[in-house]
Amino acid sequence: MQALAIESKTGIEAARVMDVAEPVCGPEDVVVRVRAAAFNHLDLWTVNGELPFEIDYPFVLGADGAGEVEVTGERVRGIKPGARVIVDPALSCGRCERCRAGEQSNCVSFEMLGEHRNGTMAQRVCVPATNVYPFPDHLGFEQAAALGVTSITAYRMLFTRGRFRPGEWVLITGIGGGLALSLLQLSVGVAGRIFVTSSSPEKIERALQMGATDGIDYKKVDVGKEVRRLTSKRGVDLVCDSAGGDTLDGSMRALRPGGRIVIAGATAGSKSTIDVRRLFWNQIEVIGSTMGSASDVSDMLRMVAGARIEPVIDRIVDLQDAPDGLAAMAAGDRFGKVVVRIA
Repeated sequence: MQALAIESKTGIEAARVMDVAEPVCGPEDVVVRVRAAAFNHLDLWTVNGELPFEIDYPFVLGADGAGEVEVTGERVRGIKPGARVIVDPALSCGRCERCRAGEQSNCVSFEMLGEHRNGTMAQRVCVPATNVYPFPDHLGFEQAAALGVTSITAYRMLFTRGRFRPGEWVLITGIGGGLALSLLQLSVGVAGRIFVTSSSPEKIERALQMGATDGIDYKKVDVGKEVRRLTSKRGVDLVCDSAGGDTLDGSMRALRPGGRIVIAGATAGSKSTIDVRRLFWNQIEVIGSTMGSASDVSDMLRMVAGARIEPVIDRIVDLQDAPDGLAAMAAGDRFGKVVVRIA
């Protein structure tokens, strides 16, 4: 079968479409005929050799995917060939203390498709049957694939880890990327006010059209001070950040006393410096978040169905042009997800 894969960690130029072995279906697995897949920052870390472990080559990229169940293992029940499904790329053992408590993303053996195992940028992918879910009827395969990592992560950031309540005010950093846009779409209709940041006036304007109430250019003003000005010194209840790095201290300044900041990424850097006095005096919570549990995935899909949310897609490319899609992902000037259609 054909797949977008790498044979070495030498940057995005190493990614190319090649023939790879067909997946083998185990007794508790399903093989999904992938109709669409989508890129994430994870793919850039993989091709650039930033993963802290060795992988076997050729290695198939991609964590997000949607398609049709083609084969079911002999022990699989309740899933039939032909079912339209989205793939949850988070893999857990199902047996450890955290898995049995329903917290699969805290599994001691947690892994990701496209990181620890061959991913979704292929004509077929084999996953445990527990990792496929029917997706809302109003979405096509390309839109369903665009949910994946970003929408699962966003739901957990907001509602599970961030304990976001109706009417609260939220700050979302770096609008334009897939995760920030998922956070925005899941917040609309729940939040009292939504603040977004970007260095692009065009991205801020598009976010305002989607339901954000305030936009801040972080290159022109101090985000924390500007949020406090816009809120008459109150601050926001919750900050959702996927950048890390030097943004953390400014995000903390934007919070009201007793506020929460949820961090689910480090695209701006893995090291941050904060004023610890602000942390304890204002009783701020700094919370980490990674992917989501099985209940997070189910709840997210129900919310998408009920609100008829359609994920924002920057562009769709065919599998043969997937290297160009990866280059667009690396360029960073997109608004929404880069999706690969797999014929």
